[in-house]
Amino acid sequence: MIKTIKMPSAGQTTDKATIFEIPIKIGEKVKRGDVLMQVETDKTTMPVESFAEGLVIDIKVKPGDVVDAGFDLVLVGDEKDFSEYQAKGIEKAIGSVVEKKTEDEYQPIMPQVTKAETIEGVSAPTSASQLKAMPNAKQLAKQNSIDLSQVPHQTEIIKKGDVEKFIDSQQQITVKTVPPMDTNEFTIIPQSRMRKTIGKRMMQSVSEIPAFQAVTSVDMTNAMALRQMFLEKEKVKISYNDLIAKAIAITAKKYPLVNACYENEEIRVYNHTNVGLAVALDDGLIVPVVRAVETKGLLQIAEENKGNINKARKGTLLPTDYGFGSCSISNLGMYALEEFNPIINPPESFILGIGTITTSPVWDGTQFVPRPMMKITGSFDHRMMDGAYGASILGELKELLENPVLMLC
Repeated sequence: MIKTIKMPSAGQTTDKATIFEIPIKIGEKVKRGDVLMQVETDKTTMPVESFAEGLVIDIKVKPGDVVDAGFDLVLVGDEKDFSEYQAKGIEKAIGSVVEKKTEDEYQPIMPQVTKAETIEGVSAPTSASQLKAMPNAKQLAKQNSIDLSQVPHQTEIIKKGDVEKFIDSQQQITVKTVPPMDTNEFTIIPQSRMRKTIGKRMMQSVSEIPAFQAVTSVDMTNAMALRQMFLEKEKVKISYNDLIAKAIAITAKKYPLVNACYENEEIRVYNHTNVGLAVALDDGLIVPVVRAVETKGLLQIAEENKGNINKARKGTLLPTDYGFGSCSISNLGMYALEEFNPIINPPESFILGIGTITTSPVWDGTQFVPRPMMKITGSFDHRMMDGAYGASILGELKELLENPVLMLC
């Protein structure tokens, strides 16, 4: 029996994928788990594997094709299936040749057009010797080096007004015409599918989401000490992103809209806290997600984030590794950027922009003391929450990061 390998779902944001590599050939033997082709989605590249063993009977796509989820990609069967399918293909090819020949024998002959055409009642240009024009029209045309045969006119005799209109139209064309730029002055960078998708989604975000921003400063003294303890005791490097993800999950217990998204004009609140982490790539940005963060400890969150980052940079993320997040973290602190306004990744409810840690003077009640301070900027979807709610989320995150022992309870 012939088995059909179909295009799997490409994730939450799209079901489209571009075929870019097909390592198999018709007639080849394949087994379960063999890679039939590589496809590129708006987020990453992914392999399509065979779930059947046998001969490749037919390949329905070619590199460059854009297909939807469920599209037929490859047919696999046994030797009998292969022989029967190939025989049917030959019969179909012969039939198509006969049909094409029949159509070619009865191609209609187009009648020759001999009558001059007119557009919207304006006479087509003809030779200057056949034209009749008023003396003032001829004089104006001569002064401006205009060929009267190129002047549109409504009557048999060209008038001065016809020439004036023609001059005005030529001047407008001259003004609007921009000389071509020397191609040596610029370099065109082709946009990848990922780059185009990022542009569309960010444009959707800023045009459709009424976002508001709020900023808080966090004293990272205790958080830095906790990271150092994990490094010394567990030999594991916990990132600030891991700590923030855990703090988000605990905050969601008090403020459930942390787990919300806006789809089909309704607010949906997830049962779990799924936190995305923006990862910068050479040709764009991708946001893999750690799911059900509230059920995981810091070590497991760190391990999953690290694994997602490595897969993102190798281009091996699967559709299950991204999408279905309720919020995201975008950290540009490594670039010595103190604060920025991140753009919400729809349909999520908010995104946090994390700045670098700077030493700042903080009043402790009696004097100013140097403290490692980090700014967090939250961009919130106003359709789901108001300013006070967003401010409360940031306040809770600040409390947890300044007292991280509360996250271990």
